[in-house]
Amino acid sequence: MFDETDMLRRGLEYMKKKDYEQAVASFNDALKANPRYIEAYFSRGNAFEALGRFEQAMDSYDAVLKFAPKEAAVYFNRACLHRKKGDNDRALAELEQAISLKPNYGKAYYNRGMIHFSMGNLEKSFADYTKAIEYLPKDADPYVSRGLVHVARNDNEKALEDYDRALAMDPNHFRGRGNRGNALEALGRNGEALEEYGRVLQLVPSDYKAYMNRGYVYAKLERHEDAVADYTRAIELNPKHAKAYCCRGALYALLKRQQKALDDYEEAIRLAPKNVDAYISRGQAKLALGDQIGALEDFSAVIKTDPNNTKAFLNRAAVQGKLNNTQAAIEDYSEAIRRVPTNAQTYCLRGVLYAKTSQLDAAIADYEKAIELEPTHISAFLNLGLVQRIQGKFKPAIQNFSIAIKLNPKYVAAYKNRAATYGMIGDKEKAQRDLETAEELEK
Repeated sequence: MFDETDMLRRGLEYMKKKDYEQAVASFNDALKANPRYIEAYFSRGNAFEALGRFEQAMDSYDAVLKFAPKEAAVYFNRACLHRKKGDNDRALAELEQAISLKPNYGKAYYNRGMIHFSMGNLEKSFADYTKAIEYLPKDADPYVSRGLVHVARNDNEKALEDYDRALAMDPNHFRGRGNRGNALEALGRNGEALEEYGRVLQLVPSDYKAYMNRGYVYAKLERHEDAVADYTRAIELNPKHAKAYCCRGALYALLKRQQKALDDYEEAIRLAPKNVDAYISRGQAKLALGDQIGALEDFSAVIKTDPNNTKAFLNRAAVQGKLNNTQAAIEDYSEAIRRVPTNAQTYCLRGVLYAKTSQLDAAIADYEKAIELEPTHISAFLNLGLVQRIQGKFKPAIQNFSIAIKLNPKYVAAYKNRAATYGMIGDKEKAQRDLETAEELEK
């Protein structure tokens, strides 16, 4: 003859086997035998939660509280349910109650810290994780999570300290290893980051994110083929990860494998049709393959979707320039400047088009603005000199060519243009000297 204790025990065995339906049936049997059996209500709530039947789980936890209103673990479980349903405010209220009933409840502090972190409350999150560490001194998880707070505060050194403490407790802590790799990468310790991501992959060979992270580092180190291999492996493990296609596509473009780049961007867009960066990258690949109209269409599509996308305006301006749609290109550069008025290169590019259409004063204004924003912008000094020479302002033109040469003593174009300008004012000796220097540099 089985009593309610036997039925509870049988249900718990089913829980271990992840046979949650049978577990619920056993807990129901236990409750028929004893309608006040708190452990059976609590365990049934766990089983319903595992089945995703959250309302029934909540009913079971509520039943526990009728008989044991000060049971902190029930408030903790209710908080977990609210969090799974996306109701962080109610989850926080339940955890507050759990902690008030059990002030040393480490897991409650930990979970409250996670919610605060997800809501961007770094100070509260840090405090909760620190409390969790106090009450769960042998648990690596709170250290790993507190490390993420340090990262969010841009203190990767402190993050490393927490990750190291976690790994001292559990050397195989998968998340701790991965996060440690991220912190090392952020600190520029790329070799160590590679080693850490390698350890992650030893622990979990199917972790596509570790391949992605290692691929980023390989790309930084210009180990492009290794990066391509890692992105390819990430795609094999998760064929629906659009970012992996974008990252591999960028490397293919860098390696001048433009058709492969285009293919990857096509797939990225298929997987994530709202990814404007993928459209920009596809446009750049099309342009590299000579499809100027296709590139123009992609950049225009981005601008239609995201009218404040400066990168799209800049790329479309470049295509318009290649198509000799000079006024359209000027308008696009102007739109880019309205959105980001501090980019010296954009002024310089628009200045070139102004000069091309004989709008010389406008060109000079753009080159001078570029120099104001970036006093070492070599091409701005060169282009300013060219326009001044057209205007017959030979002395200032020579001064600007000279500044360009000072900034880059190997700048052949500056020597040649200064030579030509010296020739225009009859200084043949200096002109000859500059031409000889340019010829020497070109050898």
